[in-house]
Amino acid sequence: MFDNARDGKEDRASGPEASRRDREEARIALRCSLAELRLVDSFVGSGGYATRSELLRAALHAFLRSRAMSSTPTPPVDADGLVEVAIRLTPEECAAAEAYARHMANRMELRDALALVFRYGEEKLEVGRHALRSRERIREAAEARARVGDLSESGRDLERKGVVGR
Repeated sequence: MFDNARDGKEDRASGPEASRRDREEARIALRCSLAELRLVDSFVGSGGYATRSELLRAALHAFLRSRAMSSTPTPPVDADGLVEVAIRLTPEECAAAEAYARHMANRMELRDALALVFRYGEEKLEVGRHALRSRERIREAAEARARVGDLSESGRDLERKGVVGR
């Protein structure tokens, strides 16, 4: 997929400026079929993107964003359809939960009593709704950062072409 990828050891200039430039301006080459290049050129020709590079950078950004949003690991589900997670409690909190499980919940296992407490608290605090809204805001922020990055890249392109200057 990537052509002429460097391992970073050869042809490297010395000094901090060269090192910074390597990180900021890394390049890759893509091997594409003629049909794929025609499709890329048709997108560029339609006016949506100024160059092939701009189109491929936008596609790469979109791909990486979508993969990052879907890469959260899913814990295993047991035979009852439940996911077991570890929680951290202070000794006092643990003792209180054990006392609740023993006396108030008819000698229920501690983990089941904690699940019951969580479910009650989740319902009262609307944790699911808040988590959904939080994930939505994180996604919106990532999209906004990507748009800012695209605008920044467009600005650099305009500067390179001499259209605008700093």
